[in-house]
Amino acid sequence: MMKQSKKITTLFILLVMLVAVMPTIKAEAVEPRMTYIISYAADLSISSSGEASITGYVRGKGDVTSTYVCATLQKQSGEDWIDVESWEDSSTKKNLSVVETYSVTRGTYRVVVTVKANTETKTATSATKTY
Repeated sequence: MMKQSKKITTLFILLVMLVAVMPTIKAEAVEPRMTYIISYAADLSISSSGEASITGYVRGKGDVTSTYVCATLQKQSGEDWIDVESWEDSSTKKNLSVVETYSVTRGTYRVVVTVKANTETKTATSATKTY
């Protein structure tokens, strides 16, 4: 009887500890292993004078023979995002970047980047920036 009581008490304590920890567990999206792409990203910064720096890149694996990057600057209009300007480049090298500057007016912006390495395509969106 004593052993069973200790087991129940131990189980109860473990259950309480689990319930206490559960709110701190975060769900993370796990992307399936990429075939040709090592990494890719979109980045945006805006200076105090309204000069936006737009960056998009892709890093391909060793067997990559073609890459493509398209970076689109978008401005928020209500709940919509309106394309402002796009830049693109392609290469037979495995690493490729698009780095551009653009003078913006007051508002909230983001960059959407579409990259391709061989036949694999991915899209990344930068954090929003307000000027």
